[in-house]
Parts: sequence; structure tokens; C-alpha cells
Amino acid sequence: MTTVDNLLLKIANFSDPAIEAQVPKRDCKVLRSLASSIADKFFITENQSKLLVKILKENSKNIVNFSEEIDEALKDPSWSRRFREIEQVRKLYLGKNSEDELALVIELSFNSEIRKILSNLAKQHDTIVIGQNGKKHYAELTEKNVVILVDMLTPYAFEIDEKVKNYYDTIKSWSEQDYVDQFKLTNITNANFQKHITDDLGISTEITQSIINDRSIRYQFFTENPKNLGESLTDYIANRPGTKLWIDKNQHQLSDVIASLIELKRLPVLVIFDTLVTAKYLENLQILSKSLEDNNITDRVGIYFRLENDDVGSQFNQLIKHKEYNYELNHDTRVVAVMSGKLPKFFIKNVWKPMSVLCLDSRMGLRHGKTAVYSNCCDLVVEWAEQPNLLEQKKIGSWRQN
Repeated sequence: MTTVDNLLLKIANFSDPAIEAQVPKRDCKVLRSLASSIADKFFITENQSKLLVKILKENSKNIVNFSEEIDEALKDPSWSRRFREIEQVRKLYLGKNSEDELALVIELSFNSEIRKILSNLAKQHDTIVIGQNGKKHYAELTEKNVVILVDMLTPYAFEIDEKVKNYYDTIKSWSEQDYVDQFKLTNITNANFQKHITDDLGISTEITQSIINDRSIRYQFFTENPKNLGESLTDYIANRPGTKLWIDKNQHQLSDVIASLIELKRLPVLVIFDTLVTAKYLENLQILSKSLEDNNITDRVGIYFRLENDDVGSQFNQLIKHKEYNYELNHDTRVVAVMSGKLPKFFIKNVWKPMSVLCLDSRMGLRHGKTAVYSNCCDLVVEWAEQPNLLEQKKIGSWRQN
């Protein structure tokens, strides 16, 4: 009896008619590929043999010159050689990524189910990178990634490196409540912490709950009471979940935003003008000027950029001159304004640092450029605009008064 693999070679080598004229294009492509593998010294795998049997069975009547041989061979399929065995690799260990940095390495032979799971993880966590080709994939060496990957890969019989296991056991041994209790405001007795708080707010400042909640990100402590949005714009800012916050300019005037920053002791403030429309610079400067005056801020304001002296640019520059918004940058400057992406060099070595950052009509957000890097020092970045910036996939939030 002819073996199935030898029968395929006969079919593939027959030219009158050729296999391309008898079976669908997709099946023909697979048969040609399997014929090449059979002719190769490494042969085919068991899974490939099952695929070959399936295709021949479906196309037996179409391959007229070999229909009887195919039916006979498939009654009890036999093969001329042993199937090629594929080494099954499933490992999680510490190694180096493409940038020669220490990372978690996921090494595995192709498996559609596991690859799908890893691909979904990569979409949720930008610290996990799935390679397009090859057996190795990488994840940043973080506590979160260690737990995620060990929990996910263990049911799939992965060989997990002893060091990774030790990391996992250590991380899982931590008590979240113990960690929270350790960093609750009422439990922190470190002298440096108390000194920083005092230097920030002053000894005589009345400490409200909003100020306590606001400083929890800056000084990395937990509060006794859970945070909630509150009933005012000030409360909303103070209880923000992260360092960045979007405030809808159609719902809140800029003067109200600045009033909340003052209430939270968030001056000095760095104001960033971000727009492509020159007229918008003038409009926002006029709004900013009125908002500052509404909050009794009339001095120690420095706007450190100018526009070209066309019709609108001249008005912009003249307003700065008229309002005397050219205060030198030093430790007591209250409000500073720059153009997005263009930070003056004298900022770098100056002692002045913002307590808050206020972006006006931000289009792309503070993701790149000099102002973005500089603003990373601040734990409160407010984007005052009609919509969240284009790079935010979801709204951080916009407080609305009911």
C-alpha cells in the first residue's frame, strides 16, 4: 500500500492535469508546502499529517487521476517515516531585552491560545511587548508584571525561573492594608516629611481636608477617609486620581480654576499656552489677565514669550507691556507663562519651581517637548480646554456642578 506522504509526492509531481487545476487555490498552496516538507530530511509533524489527510479527503473526487489511490490510502493511513517532533518550550525567566535591560522573558513555542492571551495583556499593559516573530517576548521587570505573568502562565505548565518565583512569593506576602497603614498621614512620624509639609504650607496655614487630600499625591501618603469628588471644583481638583486633570472650559471659568488653585495653596503656577491660532493666544491672554485680576493677582507675573508684530501679535505684546507682565523669574514670582514646547533656558538653573501647571486649550497634552519634561516635576497638571487632549484615550474627568 502506498503511504500517504509518497502519494502526495506523486500527486504534486503529476502535470497532466497539474494539481492547481483540480483543487482550490488555498488547499493547493498547503499541499505544495507539505510536499516540500515531506521531501525535506526533517519531514512533517503529526499535526501536519492530520491536515494533509483532511485536505486529501475533501478533494479526493477532484483529483481524478488519483481518486482511488487516495481513498485506499486513507482507509488506514500509513507513513514512510516518523513524524518530526517539535520541541515544546514554555519558560518565564529573567533576561535582557532588545535594549540590554533586565526584563522578564517569556519564551514559548507557537501556541495560538497562549499568544492570544499575551496579545490581550500587551494591549492592556504597555510594559509587556509581544514580538511579531520568534519565540521570545518581553515585559518590564515590575512587581505588577511578575504577579500578572506568573498567575497567567502557571496553568499552562510554564517552567518558571526560581528567582521569578521568589519575587512572586515576596510580592504576594505583602499585605496591602499594612502598606496603607504605614503610609497613612496620621502614622508618618519622619522628621523630613514634617519639615517638607511645613515648608510647603507654612506653620500658620489652616489645613483643610481638601488641602490634605490634594497633597497626598505630592507627598505619597494615604488619608483616613476615602477620597470623593466633593461638591466644589476645589474638592474635585483635590481628590483627583492622578497628576493630570481635565477641566471643561465650557463648564468652568478660568477665574474659578485659579481661585481653586489659590485655595489649595497651589501658587506659583506655570501657565502653558498651546494653540496653532495666533488669535487664540490673544484671547487666552485676555482671559488669563481678567482671571488673575478677579483673584487679586496684579503683580509678580512673568509671561516669557512674544508673538510677531502683526495685527494680533502687536495687541498680545502690548497687553503684556501694559499689564507689566514682565516680572523677572525668581523665588517669589507668582504666575509664569510660556509657549508649549518652548521653555526658556533660564528656567533650568533658576530656583523657581511651579506648585501647579495650567494648560490652556491643550491640543496634544504634555507628552513631549521641553515643557512636558519640565512639568514632570509637578503633581498637579490642569488642562483647561473644551475637550481632553487628543492623546488621552479616555477622559480623566470633568467636574460638573449639579
